[in-house]
Amino acid sequence: MDRIAVRRELGSPLHHQIYLVLADGISTGRYGVGEMLPTEEQLTRMFSVSRITVRRAMESLNDAGLIERGAGRRTVVRPQIGRTMRMAMNSVIENIVAYGAETDAEVMEFGYVEARGFVREHLWQGADRPVQRVVRVRSHEGVPIMHLTSYVPAALGETFSADDLGRVALFQLLARAGAHLTRGDQIVSATLADPTVASRLGIKVGAALIDMRRLMFDQKGRAVEYLEMLAIPDRMTMRMELGSGQVSPAKATPAKAKRKSPRNNRK
Repeated sequence: MDRIAVRRELGSPLHHQIYLVLADGISTGRYGVGEMLPTEEQLTRMFSVSRITVRRAMESLNDAGLIERGAGRRTVVRPQIGRTMRMAMNSVIENIVAYGAETDAEVMEFGYVEARGFVREHLWQGADRPVQRVVRVRSHEGVPIMHLTSYVPAALGETFSADDLGRVALFQLLARAGAHLTRGDQIVSATLADPTVASRLGIKVGAALIDMRRLMFDQKGRAVEYLEMLAIPDRMTMRMELGSGQVSPAKATPAKAKRKSPRNNRK
């Protein structure tokens, strides 16, 4: 079991840092509904903390309605209720082009993993083959703006490399592989930065973030990309356009500011 670093100097109590890591695992589907979480003993080894610290984190998860006690007193994940919006495809591509042109991407992680949770259930070939998982950080003028985690079917991901992802937008690489994005569903909410994301974005653990989850479909109706975006609110402006019978996101742009990056309310 991989060890996860939590440290007091990261600016948040240890039990809260553990809560954030586990809550993110639940929201992203790493721990599926009804699935058992690691035991308290396993969690103490995973985070190198005391049993009391782990218990405080589990109490916070329970208070938030994310877990419940299952058979044999093991802790299991509760069903999570979310709301999905259908997006206008032209707006989505405009958004991707906009922040792709104005930001630089750094690939932090690149590899193939077993699909779990939401990705396994919804991504094309997710239940049959490993999926490509890539973590990138996009920055504007050297200032981190957003943390991106993408999942793509291996059949498509194997057509491009980590170097390609550092230079070319993912939607263009998918199109090159024959998967042209035609529609998508997304959920936008808020979350708090866990230790890993906080260190990569240069913010405090527990800082507020825009949390966007997007499932993209190609011309054949296949779900070919699942994206998790965590963005710093005061470094990116998001405006939602309401149209007849649909909700579609308008341009999401990095702030044009200096390093302190105050909010840019560009229309």
